Amino acid sequence: MKERLTITLDENMLSLIDEGVDGVNIRNRSHAIERYLGIALGYNAPRKVLIFAGGNPISLNGRAVVSPMVMVSGKPILWYIINELKRNRITEILLAIGRESNSIVEHFGDGGAFGVKIRYIMEDAQKGTEGALLLVKGFVGNSPFFALNGDHIFRMDMNEMYNQHTSTKAIATIAITPASAKSHFGVTRLEGNRITSFIEKGESDREAHLVNAGIYVFGTSVFDYIRQSQGRQMLEHSLFPKLVSQGRLYGYVFSSPWYSIDNITDRNRSIRELEAVAKRVQGMAQGQRTA
Repeated sequence: MKERLTITLDENMLSLIDEGVDGVNIRNRSHAIERYLGIALGYNAPRKVLIFAGGNPISLNGRAVVSPMVMVSGKPILWYIINELKRNRITEILLAIGRESNSIVEHFGDGGAFGVKIRYIMEDAQKGTEGALLLVKGFVGNSPFFALNGDHIFRMDMNEMYNQHTSTKAIATIAITPASAKSHFGVTRLEGNRITSFIEKGESDREAHLVNAGIYVFGTSVFDYIRQSQGRQMLEHSLFPKLVSQGRLYGYVFSSPWYSIDNITDRNRSIRELEAVAKRVQGMAQGQRTA
């Protein structure tokens, strides 16, 4: 349902708005204003996200735990991810899980208690992030969607990331963030926003390090680049190099709080780092509520 309203705008602003009216994609001035407001507010951004949560359990204090269920300040990592998704108005969640992920289902259920809607996709065999991506083809429809790893705590403007994705006509956009030269993640090289190459984990590089933060936007044409495989196939090793070769892979650089439990091999230290990031994220949220 739409309502009619009257607004007053600067003449120069109106001229800029009218420049976007082409009679086809943007029919008139009213349509143009609605379109531009939608972009600014992230109104048209995807509301669906795939979370990769089907990896092998990690050993933590003598117990086997799947990464999304590692406790950070008394709550699972996945709890923090869901809260950040809700802050970005993303509420339809597809969780790709494995046979070891019963604890996720038991804790989060259908997501109703957490203000989201969760559906589960079971991986019969571990086929990596690319294999999990192929499983959601029938669930995402014809619209772009987000995908992210389930083992990190972060804060970012996902609507802004999506707006960049659409403006570059990318098939996939990767969120990338600065990291030290000792990062255990592979790093990327950029020309503008376009990713030109990957540097594998452990390789040295003298340039500024920008690492893959494990947060993505995909257009549905991405499925045309994925092939069925009997083995384990990772996005970084198969899909992304194909897109780089065609100039269709882009990076969205952000510097907000981000940390993954896989940053270092010392798990207990990783959790301490995650707790520090969680406090920063929660502090920012508290600041918004009291502003």
